[in-house]
This record gives sequence, C-alpha cells and structure tokens, in this order.
Amino acid sequence: MKKIACLFALLLPLLLHAQKVETAVGNGWAEIPAEQTQSELKPGWKIVDYQMKSRLTHYLSGGHATQLADDDRPVLRVTPAPDEVLADYALIRLKQYKNYRKLPKAKITDNPYIRLDINSFEMHAEGDAFVCQPRSPLKNGEYILVCLSQKTIGELGDLLVYPFCIR
Repeated sequence: MKKIACLFALLLPLLLHAQKVETAVGNGWAEIPAEQTQSELKPGWKIVDYQMKSRLTHYLSGGHATQLADDDRPVLRVTPAPDEVLADYALIRLKQYKNYRKLPKAKITDNPYIRLDINSFEMHAEGDAFVCQPRSPLKNGEYILVCLSQKTIGELGDLLVYPFCIR
C-alpha cells in the first residue's frame, strides 16, 4: 500500500499539468513527453554549525532527449494550462554530459533563456494551442521548454520540463 501511495505522489504533478507540448515531425506532430528534473544538493563547508556555499543542481537522466527536432528552427505547438499564458514559457539550453544533462544554474530564472514571445518567435494560434518557431536558428544541443511560473515539486524544487534535442 505504501508503494502505491509513493507512486501516486510521484505521478500527481504530471497528472495535474494539463498543458501539451508537441514538435513538428515530417507532416505530423509528435508529443514531447514531460519529464521531472532530479535535484541534488551538494553541501559546502561548515563554520560553527552554519552551512555555507551549498549548491543545488537540477539534472535530467540520459545523455540525450527522446525527442529529436527536425531542424535548427523547430516548430513547437504549445497548449498552455488554463492558469498559464504563452509568455510564461521559455527555452533553456542544457549542459550535456555523457550520461546526463543539467541546467547551468540552480534557479530557473538565472539561466539564459529565450521566452516564447513575438520578438523571438514566429507564432500563430491553432485552436487552444499556439504554433511557435524561433526567428533565428538554435545551436545544436539539448534544450528544454519550461513554464517559468510553475510551482516547484518537492523540497529541492524539481521542475516539470519538456526536453528535446537539435542535431
């Protein structure tokens, strides 16, 4: 019973988010599955029971995202949740390592990001969704689409992100 409760607690943040993110693949759309970051708090040093210089790091497991974009100007279709706006979403480039990817900085807004807005993206509405394409090509690498206004998950502040790769 305890295992079922733990599994439900882990899946609940994924179930509560109603948004959907897709990328254009060929003539259709492929959904980018949401992933939750894994966080690690690396302790610093102690001075008289006071912890200093601790670092929080957000990881995504695996060397590459499961979704590969068609080109360096990927077409994304974003359906925001009812309490979100499109301007809350941003693209962040990840640092890539052999077996994992990580955010450059611990705080989501400290990372260099490109907000989904009319200055950086060509966009148009398609029903409830918005189709967005960057105006300038993105560099090769691993990216995430993240809602900057989302509530963090857990005590270390995990995030719900949509990873994809540009090759």
